[in-house]
Amino acid sequence: MSPVIMFDFGGVIADSYEAFFGTFTSVCTDMSFDKLNSREAFLKLFEGNMIQQLVKAGFPVWRLKKLVKQFQPRITEANKRVRPFAGMPEIISRLAAVHPVYVITSNVSETVAAFLDTFGAMGVKDVLGADKETSKVKKIKKVRKGHPGQQSFYIGDTKGDIVEGKTAGATTVAAAWGWHPVETLQEAKPDHLLHSPQELLTLFSCNP
Repeated sequence: MSPVIMFDFGGVIADSYEAFFGTFTSVCTDMSFDKLNSREAFLKLFEGNMIQQLVKAGFPVWRLKKLVKQFQPRITEANKRVRPFAGMPEIISRLAAVHPVYVITSNVSETVAAFLDTFGAMGVKDVLGADKETSKVKKIKKVRKGHPGQQSFYIGDTKGDIVEGKTAGATTVAAAWGWHPVETLQEAKPDHLLHSPQELLTLFSCNP
């Protein structure tokens, strides 16, 4: 049977690092928390579950709701400046013509769906954002449950993505064009490591 393909959004589909980094650190600064203002400290958050890593870095648990409340409208606005990686809309459309394709993201579902529509990425069955469920593991498991007997792939660009994909029982694909360098991705032992979006077509047998 045709495999199920699940994409992370930021760093896999969208070239969003600068927008996310600038927005997130500005919100943290406004909340008098500047421990994550370096790129090294910021990327460390994505070596595991982001919220758990954030608390581990010293952010008070009781201020998390306020952080999310301030961050969401700013990242929605920042996303208007974000563009897809070269070729990604066409690649997603080609894959979705053959396989069930989903987007699993920490972003807002409606925002991501609008992004896909704007740039012509067609055929995605559903976008599961943080507004629907905050846990990527639970969202991946939900998609897998809806496709019993089909192999499932999760494509992410951070060590944390790969760890969560494995935890959810998916075959993991590390996207080396995203946020984390190859060395960090390899620490999570992904099942596949790709260096360009075009390699997705080869992996899923969608080349002409």
